[in-house]
Amino acid sequence: MKKTLGSVLIILMLVLTTTTITASKTNNIIYVDDDGGADYTSIQEAIDAASYGDTIYVYEGTYIGQININKTLVLTGEEKTTTIIDGQQLGEDTITITNFAVELTGFTIQNSPRGCGYNAGIKLQNANNCIIKNNIFTNNCWAAEIRESSYCEFSNNKIIDNVQGGIHLAFAPSATVTNCLFSGNERIGIRISRGNNQVIQSNNFIDCGISIGYEPPPGNTITCTIEDNTINGKPLVYLEKEQGKIINDAGQVILNQCNGIIIRNLDISGAYTGISVYKSNFISILGNTITDNHHGIGIGKSFFITIRNNKINNNWYNGIGLSGNILCRLSFNQITENNIGLYIHQSAITLPAINNIRENREHNYVIAPLFLPWTFHL
Repeated sequence: MKKTLGSVLIILMLVLTTTTITASKTNNIIYVDDDGGADYTSIQEAIDAASYGDTIYVYEGTYIGQININKTLVLTGEEKTTTIIDGQQLGEDTITITNFAVELTGFTIQNSPRGCGYNAGIKLQNANNCIIKNNIFTNNCWAAEIRESSYCEFSNNKIIDNVQGGIHLAFAPSATVTNCLFSGNERIGIRISRGNNQVIQSNNFIDCGISIGYEPPPGNTITCTIEDNTINGKPLVYLEKEQGKIINDAGQVILNQCNGIIIRNLDISGAYTGISVYKSNFISILGNTITDNHHGIGIGKSFFITIRNNKINNNWYNGIGLSGNILCRLSFNQITENNIGLYIHQSAITLPAINNIRENREHNYVIAPLFLPWTFHL
């Protein structure tokens, strides 16, 4: 009996000792310096050596190449303007995160690969509850893509002059983007593709705005909180399931499932789509000047839309784009120097009357009728 008791005590002591040793190895700080004198000169080597919950502290310098984070840890740079991760336009994404609860802060992330897709400075893939904050993203294809990842936070970052866009949220419900500066980025600060319950709040957009992809189901973009953002010093107005309002001060307008909204006397430039309307009814767009956006006005799956007395000039693609609508009335609009002046796709009872549509770069009219298999270019 005494021998058995003694054996049990020895086993317990070994377990406690092992637990103490294991605990001492977690939540460590691992140091990286490209000049030497630290634990590692490579960020990836430090990640490979890290344990769950460790912090990797990176001294200032330029770190070349791709990084893969497949474990929960904190990666922090000494100073974001001088601690640089440079992808040299190689591979697919410069930083890839594929685990939950990763925190990354304090870096300049630049020169991601180029491509026709969503190559990014940082990509989160199946990586829930991650925090990306206090970084600079510049000269990437896209600054960041958050894909199939929930409850991620993207805050206090600067997203400046990326080649195709800022942040792409794809199948990423409940993402939070707050207190960020977006500038340039080919007119796309944030693109939301089928992710609900997003919170886009207190951001400043300069010469770019928000693009929302509503279709196809499942996962239509709904129940978003987009508030207290500015675009070129004006409010970025997003209304969802609201009615009976007049908008007369905005740098971009997005209506999602609204009724009885009047948009009038705005001067909108430097946005993605100046005025975007989706699944909304009895909307009036009156007397606005909409110029130098990616798209001027975009209307989708809506009923009884009035577009009158607007100047829609020099937008990169469509001046006015109509898709899947019923009973749109256009009159007394000036639509000039866009790539395509008026694009009508499978919309019934569209009534363009007495509009000045001329001198658009590719076509004045592109019409794809609802019941005919061909498209007219005029």
